[in-house]
Amino acid sequence: MIDDDKKKDALTEQVDALIGKHNVAPDERNIPVLTDLIDAPDWAPAPTAAVEEVSREILDTLSDEEIDALSHDILTRVSQRIDAELATSLEARLSEQLQMQLNAAITNVLADMKLSIANEIGDAVNAALADRLRH
Repeated sequence: MIDDDKKKDALTEQVDALIGKHNVAPDERNIPVLTDLIDAPDWAPAPTAAVEEVSREILDTLSDEEIDALSHDILTRVSQRIDAELATSLEARLSEQLQMQLNAAITNVLADMKLSIANEIGDAVNAALADRLRH
Protein backbone atom coordinates (compact mmCIF):
# COMPACT_ATOMS: atom_id res chain seq x y z
CA MET A 1 0.00 0.00 0.00
CA ILE A 2 2.89 2.34 0.83
CA ASP A 3 4.54 1.62 -2.54
CA ASP A 4 1.27 2.49 -4.30
CA ASP A 5 1.10 5.80 -2.41
CA LYS A 6 4.72 6.57 -3.36
CA LYS A 7 3.98 5.78 -7.01
CA LYS A 8 0.87 7.98 -6.92
CA ASP A 9 2.84 10.81 -5.28
CA ALA A 10 5.61 10.54 -7.89
CA LEU A 11 3.06 10.58 -10.70
CA THR A 12 1.22 13.52 -9.12
CA GLU A 13 4.49 15.45 -8.88
CA GLN A 14 5.24 14.77 -12.55
CA VAL A 15 1.76 15.89 -13.62
CA ASP A 16 2.04 19.04 -11.46
CA ALA A 17 5.45 19.77 -12.98
CA LEU A 18 4.04 19.41 -16.49
CA ILE A 19 1.12 21.67 -15.72
CA GLY A 20 3.42 24.27 -14.10
CA LYS A 21 5.81 24.07 -17.04
CA HIS A 22 3.08 24.98 -19.50
CA ASN A 23 1.38 27.75 -17.53
CA VAL A 24 2.35 30.79 -19.58
CA ALA A 25 -0.18 33.42 -18.63
CA PRO A 26 -3.41 33.27 -16.64
CA ASP A 27 -5.50 34.57 -19.52
CA GLU A 28 -4.19 32.02 -22.05
CA ARG A 29 -5.52 28.49 -22.40
CA ASN A 30 -4.15 26.28 -19.65
CA ILE A 31 -3.75 22.97 -21.46
CA PRO A 32 -0.60 20.96 -20.75
CA VAL A 33 0.96 19.01 -23.58
CA LEU A 34 2.22 15.66 -22.37
CA THR A 35 5.38 15.28 -24.42
CA ASP A 36 7.90 14.53 -21.67
CA LEU A 37 8.97 10.93 -21.62
CA ILE A 38 8.62 8.96 -18.41
CA ASP A 39 10.54 5.75 -17.87
CA ALA A 40 8.33 2.69 -17.75
CA PRO A 41 8.69 0.39 -14.76
CA ASP A 42 10.99 -2.59 -15.22
CA TRP A 43 9.16 -5.76 -16.18
CA ALA A 44 10.19 -9.01 -17.74
CA PRO A 45 8.04 -12.03 -18.58
CA ALA A 46 8.57 -15.28 -16.74
CA PRO A 47 11.39 -17.34 -18.22
CA THR A 48 10.00 -19.55 -20.96
CA ALA A 49 12.44 -22.38 -20.35
CA ALA A 50 11.25 -22.81 -16.75
CA VAL A 51 7.61 -22.91 -17.84
CA GLU A 52 8.40 -25.44 -20.56
CA GLU A 53 10.35 -27.58 -18.09
CA VAL A 54 7.45 -27.63 -15.61
CA SER A 55 5.02 -28.40 -18.44
CA ARG A 56 7.24 -31.23 -19.66
CA GLU A 57 7.45 -32.66 -16.11
CA ILE A 58 3.67 -32.57 -15.77
CA LEU A 59 3.15 -34.17 -19.18
CA ASP A 60 5.63 -36.93 -18.35
CA THR A 61 3.49 -37.93 -15.36
CA LEU A 62 0.37 -38.36 -17.54
CA SER A 63 -0.57 -41.48 -19.46
CA ASP A 64 -1.36 -41.37 -23.18
CA GLU A 65 -5.08 -41.61 -22.39
CA GLU A 66 -4.84 -38.71 -19.95
CA ILE A 67 -2.94 -36.61 -22.50
CA ASP A 68 -5.59 -37.42 -25.11
CA ALA A 69 -8.34 -36.48 -22.65
CA LEU A 70 -6.52 -33.24 -21.76
CA SER A 71 -6.04 -32.41 -25.45
CA HIS A 72 -9.72 -33.09 -26.11
CA ASP A 73 -10.75 -30.96 -23.12
CA ILE A 74 -8.54 -28.06 -24.27
CA LEU A 75 -9.87 -28.32 -27.83
CA THR A 76 -13.45 -28.43 -26.54
CA ARG A 77 -12.97 -25.37 -24.33
CA VAL A 78 -11.25 -23.37 -27.07
CA SER A 79 -13.93 -24.37 -29.58
CA GLN A 80 -16.73 -23.38 -27.20
CA ARG A 81 -15.13 -20.00 -26.54
CA ILE A 82 -14.54 -19.32 -30.22
CA ASP A 83 -18.04 -20.55 -31.09
CA ALA A 84 -19.59 -18.22 -28.53
CA GLU A 85 -17.69 -15.21 -29.87
CA LEU A 86 -18.30 -16.18 -33.50
CA ALA A 87 -21.97 -16.82 -32.84
CA THR A 88 -22.44 -13.30 -31.51
CA SER A 89 -20.50 -11.79 -34.40
CA LEU A 90 -22.25 -13.98 -36.96
CA GLU A 91 -25.67 -13.15 -35.53
CA ALA A 92 -24.96 -9.42 -35.72
CA ARG A 93 -23.69 -9.64 -39.29
CA LEU A 94 -26.56 -11.86 -40.43
CA SER A 95 -29.08 -9.57 -38.80
CA GLU A 96 -27.54 -6.56 -40.55
CA GLN A 97 -27.45 -8.30 -43.95
CA LEU A 98 -30.97 -9.69 -43.60
CA GLN A 99 -32.28 -6.29 -42.54
CA MET A 100 -30.76 -4.65 -45.62
CA GLN A 101 -32.12 -7.36 -47.92
CA LEU A 102 -35.52 -7.25 -46.26
CA ASN A 103 -35.67 -3.47 -46.65
CA ALA A 104 -34.72 -3.76 -50.33
CA ALA A 105 -37.33 -6.50 -50.88
CA ILE A 106 -40.05 -4.46 -49.17
CA THR A 107 -39.14 -1.39 -51.24
CA ASN A 108 -39.30 -3.42 -54.46
CA VAL A 109 -42.60 -5.08 -53.53
CA LEU A 110 -44.14 -1.73 -52.58
CA ALA A 111 -43.02 -0.21 -55.88
CA ASP A 112 -44.49 -3.19 -57.79
CA MET A 113 -47.70 -3.06 -55.74
CA LYS A 114 -48.11 0.69 -56.31
CA LEU A 115 -47.80 0.14 -60.04
CA SER A 116 -50.25 -2.78 -59.93
CA ILE A 117 -52.71 -0.84 -57.78
CA ALA A 118 -52.46 2.17 -60.11
CA ASN A 119 -53.11 -0.10 -63.11
CA GLU A 120 -56.09 -1.74 -61.37
CA ILE A 121 -57.53 1.65 -60.46
CA GLY A 122 -57.03 2.87 -64.03
CA ASP A 123 -58.71 -0.25 -65.40
CA ALA A 124 -61.62 0.12 -62.95
CA VAL A 125 -62.10 3.80 -63.84
CA ASN A 126 -61.98 3.00 -67.57
CA ALA A 127 -64.50 0.18 -67.12
CA ALA A 128 -66.80 2.43 -65.09
CA LEU A 129 -66.58 5.18 -67.70
CA ALA A 130 -67.23 2.71 -70.50
CA ASP A 131 -70.27 1.34 -68.66
CA ARG A 132 -71.53 4.87 -68.02
CA LEU A 133 -71.13 5.86 -71.68
CA ARG A 134 -73.01 2.76 -72.88
CA HIS A 135 -76.10 3.57 -70.80
